Amino acid sequence: MKRLNFQQLKQPLIITSIAFLLAVIGHSFYIYRFFKDGTIFTGPNDGLEQMLPMQLYLYHKFISGKFFYNLDFGLGGDFYTDLAYYYSTSIIFFINMIAIRFLDFFFNFHVDTVTFWAKNAFFISVAKSTAGIVASYYYFRKIKMNPISAMLSSYLFLTSAIYFRFTLYWSFFSDVFIFLPLLLLGIERYIQNEKKGIFIIATACIFINNFYFAYYQVLFGVVYFLLRNVFRSEYDTVPRLKQWFHFLIMAVLGVMISAFAFFYGAKSFIQNDRVPYTQKIPLFDPFDQNANIFYDNYLVIVLFITLQALLTFKFYHHYFYRFFALMSIALMLLSFTPFIDSIFNGFSAPQKRWHYLITFFTSGLIGFYIMKFKEISIQNYLYSLIPGFVIVFMSHYYIHKAVTWVWFLPMIAIVGLCVLIVHNNKTKQYFYYGLIVLIIAFNWDTVRVHNKLDNYNPGIDKRAKLSYIESSVYDSPLQRQIVSELKKKLKPGERIDWRVLEQDNTPMYQNFNGVSLYSSIFDGSLTDFYYKQLKINIKEESLSRYSTFNSRSNLESLMNVKYLVRKDYQTDIPENFKLIGNNGKYKIYENTKMVPFARITNRITNSNDLTTPIDREHAMLEGFVSDTMPSTFSLQPSTNLLSEMKVIPSGAQWLNQNISLKVNPPSGGLIIEIPKHLQQKYKDFYVEMYVQLQSPVTNHQININNYANNRLFQTSKYRTHQDDLMYRVKSPDNGKILIGLTAGTYKLTVKGIYGEDYTSLNNVQKNHDYQFIDKGNKMTVKLDHSQNGYLVVPITYRDGMHAKVDGKDVKVERANYLMSAVKVAKDTKTVEFKYIPPYFYLMVCISLLGIILSFIYIRATRKERIETHV
Repeated sequence: MKRLNFQQLKQPLIITSIAFLLAVIGHSFYIYRFFKDGTIFTGPNDGLEQMLPMQLYLYHKFISGKFFYNLDFGLGGDFYTDLAYYYSTSIIFFINMIAIRFLDFFFNFHVDTVTFWAKNAFFISVAKSTAGIVASYYYFRKIKMNPISAMLSSYLFLTSAIYFRFTLYWSFFSDVFIFLPLLLLGIERYIQNEKKGIFIIATACIFINNFYFAYYQVLFGVVYFLLRNVFRSEYDTVPRLKQWFHFLIMAVLGVMISAFAFFYGAKSFIQNDRVPYTQKIPLFDPFDQNANIFYDNYLVIVLFITLQALLTFKFYHHYFYRFFALMSIALMLLSFTPFIDSIFNGFSAPQKRWHYLITFFTSGLIGFYIMKFKEISIQNYLYSLIPGFVIVFMSHYYIHKAVTWVWFLPMIAIVGLCVLIVHNNKTKQYFYYGLIVLIIAFNWDTVRVHNKLDNYNPGIDKRAKLSYIESSVYDSPLQRQIVSELKKKLKPGERIDWRVLEQDNTPMYQNFNGVSLYSSIFDGSLTDFYYKQLKINIKEESLSRYSTFNSRSNLESLMNVKYLVRKDYQTDIPENFKLIGNNGKYKIYENTKMVPFARITNRITNSNDLTTPIDREHAMLEGFVSDTMPSTFSLQPSTNLLSEMKVIPSGAQWLNQNISLKVNPPSGGLIIEIPKHLQQKYKDFYVEMYVQLQSPVTNHQININNYANNRLFQTSKYRTHQDDLMYRVKSPDNGKILIGLTAGTYKLTVKGIYGEDYTSLNNVQKNHDYQFIDKGNKMTVKLDHSQNGYLVVPITYRDGMHAKVDGKDVKVERANYLMSAVKVAKDTKTVEFKYIPPYFYLMVCISLLGIILSFIYIRATRKERIETHV
């Protein structure tokens, strides 16, 4: 093996050092604000609600040896698969995690707080920016850009507005800024030099790191390859057909290497049960302020120098200059149509997540322009200034967002002119370097202003602070104290129903078994359970969230919820929960009707025999529900009480033969009068309705006896499209159920009202002759007394769940839509549940085989290439 010496390492070290310095310069505005007023480098919305809690959660799971499954992941589940969209397979996150783990031995970081991960965001972003600059630099050098221009283009790309937008709000998004140039470098190295290693590595890394953005990279990588294959440059050495053959082999090898991660990312996407996006996609986006990509676009800003480069036609004879110019034009034009947004989002709802490509190609174009700048004629230069100046200054005049960076335009223009008109070579070079420094400063100020006006706007700035993280609206010491005290009382498997306001990932960062989760992807069985079978009403409608159970006591008990924590003003308390603590700010309730974690029963109800959510609750309490096994006992169906009640419009009128309800401003709705005998008989009522707002297109609210359910506007990308709703209503003292609606016209039908006296819950046998041990992937139930039947436990069922009964493998059945059940006998002592993702060992073998075959392939073809050239 050839040994590396210092001279061979010297250049990469210098390049990396310069890249690091430029990355720090690009981040200096954020670093300054952090020390000035504690402004964090994370968006207060998805950043604090998803990104940081998930990083904290996965870090603790991985370092403790729990790699796949845990009961504290929402209602329990496979976090390795479901969080592949975020960080569970992210190469960047794993490198970051290993570094933190190592440094923690020396500095004792407080890694169990969101505050630490908010601070970590600065370091990881600088590191990512550095790595991206290095990868981009080598790519630009490969396509014949000189060193200074290559570093400038890399800097513009990796410290751009869209880089910081991605990193602030969805930090894993900006991983593409490393892997895009790495992929293109791999393509160029093969086309020009027939070298294959980088492409295989880039492909494997892309598919491992994030399955979602792997689609983006593959889509664009194919386009790039096709263009380079059809329109060849003078630097290309590999014949077209040979390129097709070997790129196919290299791509297959790269995907094989990624199998252990990519398979589960793709699987999570397939299992994610979302309603298809059916809204009509317009041909063009509205030409409003956000359409102006040259001034104050919320996502991407194209520097005005790009227009100068595009209008300098004399450079189009240079292959890569022409390539980058035409790609820039094409991508900028495509940014105005949402169809391309939909294509990049898997032909679903339009999402503007591909715009980093615009920044990449315009940054590269600027690099080529600066490389050849001294060759521009003064006349061409002056003409090329006009469009950029007109667009920017007109925008500055008409858009009510003044930006300071406009004054860089005349400064850059004058210095650029000096480069062209000065004849003394030494002076010309000074002006030339001054121009490059001005462009660096111009980009820095553009990004600074963009983040101040768009990313840290007034509605967000106050929440993007360390003080916010440590306050009662996110994660206060008092909340942690309450959770800590309750956890001491919990038995294994028991849960706390608590979240801070709408922070559904509170359990992740306060470290307890909760009942909520905020994730763009989770298993479809949860959607089926919440929306289709039990019709659990989520207070804030969202495709990406589930939380609590609309205060339905049966479900709280079935899911082993022992305690509830609520703010003192919250009144949505389930029946059978008693107040055990009140500190004036928070109230703590204890479940007095707990269902044993482990139950053995022979009472099976086939899911096809159940028609209403309340009957499904009763069947789960009486025994368990199965999709595959026949019923072994008959459940008495609940009675629809609607016919005994009176439904009266209030501040509203029925239309179209009582199909539609027109609600007058400011609000109105229905009054349902309950007969006194029903009011006395039942503790709760379940109101089932179909409610769909027809007009206007707006967010709206359905308020049931002071329970406010916030619904999204009809065309929202995040709407569940679940309009068949159910509400739990505590039996009202005044005998009235008040249904309040935001003004508008609704398609509305009250389908049923059911009473709940909790007979089924009260009759659940309280057999405590068991012990449950939870070790993450491995969960054990030890039985003191058993019987013939099925052991049912609220361990969320997933494909890949295995069980052993007294050491013998048995089949795990899906029970109660979400739970797990195994057959046991009267002499059973131990039941062990263990979860390994399906086909995991096979996928690992495929990955190892891919690595071996890659080495063989590269070695064999390298020998062939050498012999050919000889």
